[in-house]
Amino acid sequence: MPGLRFDFKQEAADLTPAIQMLVQTYTDNMPYPHKFNDALLKAHITNLDFAVKHNLWKEHVEHEVYILGPILEMIKGWVPEQGPDKALYGMFEGNSCNYQLFEKIEVQEGERLFQCPYKEMLEIVSVLGTHTITWEDVHEKWCIPLWKGFAEKIGIEIEVIPGETCCVRLKK
Repeated sequence: MPGLRFDFKQEAADLTPAIQMLVQTYTDNMPYPHKFNDALLKAHITNLDFAVKHNLWKEHVEHEVYILGPILEMIKGWVPEQGPDKALYGMFEGNSCNYQLFEKIEVQEGERLFQCPYKEMLEIVSVLGTHTITWEDVHEKWCIPLWKGFAEKIGIEIEVIPGETCCVRLKK
């Protein structure tokens, strides 16, 4: 997983379309200021809303953990040599399935902090009147069980403290 370690000199790609899309996204302010992760957040919220409405949220989380199983097994392989903090690296800033959710991940030894991306998007989509999940549903029925499911598959224990700034840390 390249994560934040992409070597532009060695692995140069045509970044023009990506930069154009980034600028186009961030200059689109109607009906709200858009961010690069909008579509991903809307998809997560829509899927979670369906799962919660039909009381399938546990199965939804289990399925996501299963789907990412091969990646989580790879991350698990890093831990014996590189330590448990490498598991958090693999779960967050070293994993595009996750770091694309967050605008910034604050990395501390044994801990990751980041602004909850779901809160703002929930407020935006709530004006449509089609979603019924709450921010608490996102915490209790998605983020906490999902990250704990990832951690269990990797073989570590974590503590998740949800909020406007979420904290995921290794359990001591």
